[in-house]
Amino acid sequence: MSTEKVKEVRADAPTLKAARVRVGLDQTQLARAAGVARPTVSALENSSKETHEGTRRAIQQALESRGIVFTNGDRPGFYFDKDKVIVPS
Repeated sequence: MSTEKVKEVRADAPTLKAARVRVGLDQTQLARAAGVARPTVSALENSSKETHEGTRRAIQQALESRGIVFTNGDRPGFYFDKDKVIVPS
């Protein structure tokens, strides 16, 4: 058994926005799911101000609970996996 740690994928703002659109959420719905204000989601997506890491992580986790799987490596991005959906959209 390997003791190698799996590095957490850190999605960037454009990837988070694309994932939100993919699962059919508007900014208000994503904000509610992530426990943040809608202007915070807008600011992250438009890179209009620096977002705290905890806020970015909450948004990413809200998308992951709806079946989004973020990827790293030579093909960073995401895909949708209906088997990973925890919260119905």
